[in-house]
Amino acid sequence: EARAAADAHAVAQAAEGRGAEAVRATARGVLEDAARAEPPLTLDYLALVDPADFTEVEDGHDGEAILAVAARVGSTRLIDNIPLTFGAVK
Repeated sequence: EARAAADAHAVAQAAEGRGAEAVRATARGVLEDAARAEPPLTLDYLALVDPADFTEVEDGHDGEAILAVAARVGSTRLIDNIPLTFGAVK
């Protein structure tokens, strides 16, 4: 749990003032580390989407977004969504 909290915190920090591409890069780094763990994580998908229509957000996006991830560890499928806000909170 501590590792998951630290990973989520790293992703949230990337959202603060650094933008969508920084969030994607940070999340990919966390997932690549998990892929080298034992047992390894196998990524199904990673998407940073607009919660209104689930389209991928562009770099420079301001407003709400959801980082959606699905992966497998062995036969177990893990799904998580992290709400993020880019830019000034309105």
